[in-house]
Amino acid sequence: MLTRLLIVIIMCSIGYSEWRWADDTSEFTMDKEAHFVGSAGAYFFFRHKNYSEKESILYSFYLGLGKECIDALFPYERYGRWGGDGFSKYDLYYDVAGIGVAVLIDKIWQPKENSKWERGFNNNTFSLYFRMDW
Repeated sequence: MLTRLLIVIIMCSIGYSEWRWADDTSEFTMDKEAHFVGSAGAYFFFRHKNYSEKESILYSFYLGLGKECIDALFPYERYGRWGGDGFSKYDLYYDVAGIGVAVLIDKIWQPKENSKWERGFNNNTFSLYFRMDW
């Protein structure tokens, strides 16, 4: 569904504005760091909202791709913070790297076994429990 939405947005916006390509490098700047950390955070957000691993990876990537499309279509000179300096393949590389690191951490760092502390998330609540073994 999200793929279809992105395709519709891109198709509708082709006539709306001029597509811009970013003139940047792969240097680890603050923008690249934000893409790396933001994509890793998005993966963990989706993963811990009971999405599958595949869905979490795809939706995190789609968010990064969507942001790059916004950067390409809406120049920052006109739209300020909402705009960008163009579509950057390097930003997407850092998005993918952030998702990859998040997947590795998620696979390697398993929950602590027999922990007395348990946490639970719901749509409206956060619960924290402490088990007392007598």
